[in-house]
Amino acid sequence: MGAMRVMEWSAESATKAYFDTLKLCNDRGRQCVSWKTQEPGSNEFVSALAAGMKAKLIVEVTSTVSPSTIALAVAAKHTGGKLVCILPEPVLNESKKVIRDLGLKDLVEFKTSDPSELLSNYKNIDFSMVDCKNDDYTRLLKLLDVNPRKSVVVANNLVGERKGLEGHLGMMEKRAPVRSTKNSIGKGMEVNVIGKNTEVGKGYWRGGSKRRSGKSKWAVKVDEKSGKDHIFRFLIFPMASLGSWSVFASRFAFRLCILTLVLEAKFDVMAADGSYVPGVNSAGGGNDASEPCDNDLSSFMLPPYSNSSSDLVCRPIWNTFVLRYSQTEDHVVNIILSAVYTTGWVGIGFSKDGMMVGSSAIVGWINRKGEARIKQYYLQGSKVSLVIPDKGELPLTGIPASVVLHGPRIYLAFQMKFQARLARQPIILAIGSGYPKHHHLTKHNDKTTVMFDFSAGSASVREAPSDIGQMKKNHGILAIFGWGLIIPIGAIVPRYLKHKEPLWYYLHSIIQFVGFVIGLAAVVLGQQLYTKIGANFPTHRGIGIFVLVLSILQILAFFLRPNKDAKNIRKYWNWYHHWLGRFAVFFAAVNIVLGIKIGGEGNDWKIGYGFLLGVILVSVILLEVLARMRRTEKDDITPNFQMNPIQ
Repeated sequence: MGAMRVMEWSAESATKAYFDTLKLCNDRGRQCVSWKTQEPGSNEFVSALAAGMKAKLIVEVTSTVSPSTIALAVAAKHTGGKLVCILPEPVLNESKKVIRDLGLKDLVEFKTSDPSELLSNYKNIDFSMVDCKNDDYTRLLKLLDVNPRKSVVVANNLVGERKGLEGHLGMMEKRAPVRSTKNSIGKGMEVNVIGKNTEVGKGYWRGGSKRRSGKSKWAVKVDEKSGKDHIFRFLIFPMASLGSWSVFASRFAFRLCILTLVLEAKFDVMAADGSYVPGVNSAGGGNDASEPCDNDLSSFMLPPYSNSSSDLVCRPIWNTFVLRYSQTEDHVVNIILSAVYTTGWVGIGFSKDGMMVGSSAIVGWINRKGEARIKQYYLQGSKVSLVIPDKGELPLTGIPASVVLHGPRIYLAFQMKFQARLARQPIILAIGSGYPKHHHLTKHNDKTTVMFDFSAGSASVREAPSDIGQMKKNHGILAIFGWGLIIPIGAIVPRYLKHKEPLWYYLHSIIQFVGFVIGLAAVVLGQQLYTKIGANFPTHRGIGIFVLVLSILQILAFFLRPNKDAKNIRKYWNWYHHWLGRFAVFFAAVNIVLGIKIGGEGNDWKIGYGFLLGVILVSVILLEVLARMRRTEKDDITPNFQMNPIQ
């Protein structure tokens, strides 16, 4: 239905649709109150997105009446298009009544037949939205005939383990580039953008060979249209003088800007030869995420952080994270951390040993009401429940910490005073998309450990490997199997299979050699962790080295084993070999338990190793009992004849 259309981006339509949708539900709250989603704003977002791309044919598949229907109808009003709403027959009358009462009757065409049959009637759909509460939602998404030049497919209500298209649109990928991004607004929303004509220029989407600029043309277009900057400022900065409604509106308008940036970054740019070049995700360190270090913080930061902005050393450290700091002669350190922000929380932790567990962190966020929050946390363990708010060991001064939302970035500022000058320091950076609940953090989406040098005049950054968590697990697994399982089994063999000569000797030698090699690999991996993230656990490290030395001495003893004929020397050698082996097994078990505690791996590892250790101990007890029973039986055997004593 209809010829293929080339989409252009309209900043004016996006802005008007956003505020019209917001105002419509605000003024007619009784019509919308029963439809509220978990997070206000998702409806305004889809309305602005559909209107901004000038979608003429909009199709929604939903299981019940929804505020998204109103939002998309508003978008159709601003684009001169039409919304086709496919929904079940029982909710049709109620839906028509609400749309009629809101004055949107002429913009919506309701359909109630089987969606899989109806969708075939609509070709080159510009904007489509499918409510994933429908059990057959995946098939419906793939049945959409979208405009390959420029279109958007939204999968809404992706609760639980539900997944959207994730960029997979059947044969569409061969016809046009497809980019997908999932956002946490509402109950989970995935936006799939289709089209080759995705170059941004002068405020609209278009094809071309030039790369897009690093700015959001949506915001720029509004500025150019009005000739003033007051609209842009309203979109970005919450204004307390306008009351709570404006805080909510400006808060989500900011998020809309960021999500628009993300979508722009996901689009493909046509090259001169007709091929396309994948866009850069702004959240991963692309141009949109960059921030010049010469920015003047005094325009939005509070004293004393604004006062010292000219003295700050500024370094990008990870993804979109930028660290500014200053250090005085009396060891007072001002820290300002910034990162691209949409929702959730951002944190920076200071670790004594390079590990997350046992560190203290400063975490900041903007809650759903647009209120800034910043707190210190103590990371007692790796589980969410063990991240304790309002606790920690950071030497904070009496100067209040501050969190500010400025443009697309969030800024965390705080001050500490140390007893000595701060030099090389392991810091932990983390970001989570979920809002803290009652000040308890949600699980992070991404994190890393960075070794940062706060020495005066230089700031060398050495990022730890991204698979640091896997390295820790591998270290623990190798240690448990090598020192905790194989070597104890090798020690059991000579004691209880001594009567199987020479089988016990070969088994003992081979098993202990294999255990030593695996244990040595655990030591090497532990040393790599120590070097790369500055992990400093002297007790754990010292015991590990002690066990390794005992094992090396055991190997040397193997080559210095005296012959059986040298009974006196052999006796002392046996004593030495047996007791060094027992000490090695005992301290290896102690170190494994200590390592599990240090790693904060939780009860799964403790139960697993406890079960393994229990099996070994029970086996030793049973074998010892059986061995004693055999010796007792042997001692009780009487000779078959007796010799008469000599008279």
